[in-house]
Amino acid sequence: MSIKPEPADGPGVGPPPPFGAQAGPGPGEQHPSNLQQIASLTSPELLEEATAVALQALESLKPPLDAVSSLPTTQAAQWLKAIDDLKSRAKPTRTIVGVMGNTGAGKSSVISAVLDEERLLPTNCMRACTASPTEISYNCSDDPNELYRAEVEFITAEDWKKELEGLFVDLIDGSGEVSRDCANADTEAGVAYAKIKAVYPKKTKEMIIESTSAGLVSEPAVQRVLGSTKTLRATMPGSLYIQLQEYVDSKEKNTEKTMEYWPLIKVVRILTKAKALATGACLVDLPGVQDSNTARAAVAANYQKACTGLWIVAPITRAVDDKTAKSLLGDSFRRQLKYDGIYSAVTFICSKTDDISITEAADSLGLEEEINEFQRQIDSNKDKARQFKARISDLRDEKDALDDLIEESDQAWETWEALGRKVSQGKTVYAPKLGTPSNKRKRRAKPRGARKNRRLVDSDEDTEDISDSEVPDGSEKENFQPDEIQEPLTEDDVDRKLAELKANKRGLRANKKAKDEEIVAIHAEIMRLEAETREIQSEAKAICIKGRNAYSRGAIKKDFAMGIKELDQEATALEDEANFDPEIDLRDYDAVAESLPVFCVSSRAFQSLSGRLKKDNIDHTGFLSLEDTEVPQLQAHAKKLTEGSRLANSRRFLNGLMQLVNSMKMWAANDGSQSALCDQDKRREEAHLRQQLQHVETEFVAAIKEYSTSVNKALAESIYECFDRTIPAAVEAAVPTATSWGAPRVSGVGGLLWQTYKATCQRSGVFAGASGPRDFNEELFDPISKQLANGWEKAFQRRLPACISNFVRTAKLLIETFHREAIQSTQERGSNANGIHMLNNQLRALLQRVTDLPNVVNQVAQELQRNSSRSFTPEIMNLMQPGYTKCVEERGRGSYARMKVHMVGHVDLIRQTMFRGATNVVRHQLEDMSRKIVDQLIVHMRELHSRLAHDYLAALFGADIAKGDGIPRAERMLRSEMMPLLEAVDSQFERLVPIQEDNPVEEPPDFGGADHANPKHEGEDHDNGGMEVDKPAVSFFVSAGSPPLGPYGNESGTATARSSVTPAPASSPAGFDGNDSRHPTPGGLAQPDAPPLIKDEPF
Repeated sequence: MSIKPEPADGPGVGPPPPFGAQAGPGPGEQHPSNLQQIASLTSPELLEEATAVALQALESLKPPLDAVSSLPTTQAAQWLKAIDDLKSRAKPTRTIVGVMGNTGAGKSSVISAVLDEERLLPTNCMRACTASPTEISYNCSDDPNELYRAEVEFITAEDWKKELEGLFVDLIDGSGEVSRDCANADTEAGVAYAKIKAVYPKKTKEMIIESTSAGLVSEPAVQRVLGSTKTLRATMPGSLYIQLQEYVDSKEKNTEKTMEYWPLIKVVRILTKAKALATGACLVDLPGVQDSNTARAAVAANYQKACTGLWIVAPITRAVDDKTAKSLLGDSFRRQLKYDGIYSAVTFICSKTDDISITEAADSLGLEEEINEFQRQIDSNKDKARQFKARISDLRDEKDALDDLIEESDQAWETWEALGRKVSQGKTVYAPKLGTPSNKRKRRAKPRGARKNRRLVDSDEDTEDISDSEVPDGSEKENFQPDEIQEPLTEDDVDRKLAELKANKRGLRANKKAKDEEIVAIHAEIMRLEAETREIQSEAKAICIKGRNAYSRGAIKKDFAMGIKELDQEATALEDEANFDPEIDLRDYDAVAESLPVFCVSSRAFQSLSGRLKKDNIDHTGFLSLEDTEVPQLQAHAKKLTEGSRLANSRRFLNGLMQLVNSMKMWAANDGSQSALCDQDKRREEAHLRQQLQHVETEFVAAIKEYSTSVNKALAESIYECFDRTIPAAVEAAVPTATSWGAPRVSGVGGLLWQTYKATCQRSGVFAGASGPRDFNEELFDPISKQLANGWEKAFQRRLPACISNFVRTAKLLIETFHREAIQSTQERGSNANGIHMLNNQLRALLQRVTDLPNVVNQVAQELQRNSSRSFTPEIMNLMQPGYTKCVEERGRGSYARMKVHMVGHVDLIRQTMFRGATNVVRHQLEDMSRKIVDQLIVHMRELHSRLAHDYLAALFGADIAKGDGIPRAERMLRSEMMPLLEAVDSQFERLVPIQEDNPVEEPPDFGGADHANPKHEGEDHDNGGMEVDKPAVSFFVSAGSPPLGPYGNESGTATARSSVTPAPASSPAGFDGNDSRHPTPGGLAQPDAPPLIKDEPF
């Protein structure tokens, strides 16, 4: 019976159902295990918790095995090794995210905000020096004394010696003296002088000239730190920050001449308890790969190669205008992203969103009408506030008048009170004259602020304290002269007058109190209007900020897609200009734009709203909540970047546990009586099964060979042919390129200045000086690199994933067909139902293991292909080194002219062989990569075949011990003791299974049932992670945790099963001898040194 693949649903092969998903259970079938249900979930937290439970479960299996592991009659040692091997695969994953941006972009502030710390990252105030890479990861230590930890790693003595040699070239001019530019920090000489003086502060210019690089390196103070790593610990972030600053910050303001360490630092690693990093994200602040120190440059380059994600930070005020998303830090950097295949892993971060002008934003974004309405409300509130303030002024004047009247009343009270005393003494008194002009003038001439509190005494205790600002100071004594016609006053007259004065004074005070209350109410209304105005202003600013954010987000997405389009069109036009049609898009650039995550953040507003940076008095109007700063969203994004790798890693581990437990169950359940056949029939069927296993092995070998052929063909058509096509153009352009480096400068445009030219040669053609970064080697290779980018991307993003997808599909068909035919006769007899059930469960785990192969293969391919794409220019650098050395050796008058002659002459000498040599190096690396991937597949398929043989022979025939000897007593007792422990493993996961009342998880289909004679196999149309044959989403160069490739191109492919799994000839390839005297399991656990699956195959 031949097996052919079922037609795909649609244009390609779709994704399989989640691991552990099952079809409906048949009669008498059991529901899936707890472990199977958990493995189908999509929560990385739950799967990681299940992994922790699994590790405990594995430990619980070890005691009985440990007790008899030394006995040769048991398989305990083999199972212990299998348990330990599985446990070693439970390591947590790490997702490296590179953070890049120009000086002043706010990278450190953004990272600190993501870490939820006010200030943690070290900074360097010296513009002239390049910062070292800084790695920030989660601190897993439980030690309370090191909640914050850092490691400062210094460069080696050899690295410092090499850098000093370059610094001497920059600092010392042609006459052997220190360059006069050393005082200018923006020149190469200024940078060199700053670094040397930082490490050797007591050396004068004369001492520096007389020094040698070897002598400077050998100084004891420097020797003590070179090649070492300093560990710092702290309980508070501020303490760690201060400790780090001692190493990375410049002390130029200090008067003491003490050694500084920042030029000697290779890399800084910070470990913190930041929640955003708790799931495995590792942020790396990348200052750039073109550092003058090769060690730091290498560290930065290695981080960039290992990046799963890349964050580009730019101020929002410049991000759109500077086309940062389109340029992405330069053409070579963009092209390298294309080579690495991580365009889909880029995240763009617009910083400093709090820096905004409402007037300009409203005009630019077309928000004038909306902002004008806000302004009308603000103006209205301001008018009301002015009116209220005028009313307060009037009320205060009225209060002043009342104060004058109250004061007159007080004066009158005192006068009449004195008259009353005289009357009571029997004296004759007369009523005083009121309204004496002199008295009134005196009182009103007194300043308002001179009034003081006074307490008025009356019989009802109806007195009030008046503020100093409202009561006139002092009282006046008046001499009243009696009028000749006046009648003397009686006691009744005085009492009536005093009562009248008291009533009058009480009315004046009540009136004043009403004025005070009205002033208080108006003040409250003014405060309400001011608060409302601030809210309106904040809302208007928020609308402008959000509007600018939305506009910038769209513009950046569009620029990003256009940047990719330009690279695509450039490469396509160079490849075949005659047939290039710019109207035809190579990919869906709208989808590319939409796939770019863009965050517009304000780290300052986030810190202020979080109660930090209090000394800065930050105005965070326009941000009504922390979410408006978009920092919480960026923190969540950092966590989400890790989900893919965490899910894949946990599922692989749990699948491995499922395989191991199933195998151990079949081993423990085997008491030698699985088969109901007579000995002759048993031997015949067992031999038939072994022939089927042998045929599966043969088909695996053929599938791997076919995979290897298809990979090599893809590399040849996409990459090697491009080498042959582009090398002539590179050879032709080499001399003009070298000549341009020394071309005459007109108005600042043209070739390099001689200092920069020499400094670049001193550093093997790679230098980032005041005029910007230059790489002579890369510029020579540019004609090839531009055209190769498309082919490289096509090979590693589309064609190679299609190859592994086809292999996986073929392997799964072979395994499913083998399973169905292996259990067919046993099922027809209706015997050994338990063994068949266990094999059905094991089949699911084996198929998932094959489905995971693209991710496993990627662990090899990712690193190798990224290394290869970066190997062109190092080889060119090696071939150019004699020319660089000759240029550096030139001194004195006419040296620059001679340098240019040497350079052009050397390039002309080697150009015919240089590019072929560089491409041959990469070609050999890619061929090695192909072989290593094949070797990896061989290892996995051998292990899988070994598991097939061991499990099926044990479950169906009990064939896991040497023939004729039976099961030894110690082995039988061990199996009896292990079976309850194995049965209890699944129950340990019960608490993690989510309750599903309406849609319970169902049992998988019985692959051996009668209704499956011609099945459309699960997985036949699908692969892991949604990877279709013609639309692969798992790339060789994107790690398991990387975001899906999305719209970055597709290429169709087909898979074909080679043949049916029918008995093959009795001969068995080396390493799969079914008659192995140790035990009858082909490639079983007792064969750790078995020969390769594919022997003498020309891979």
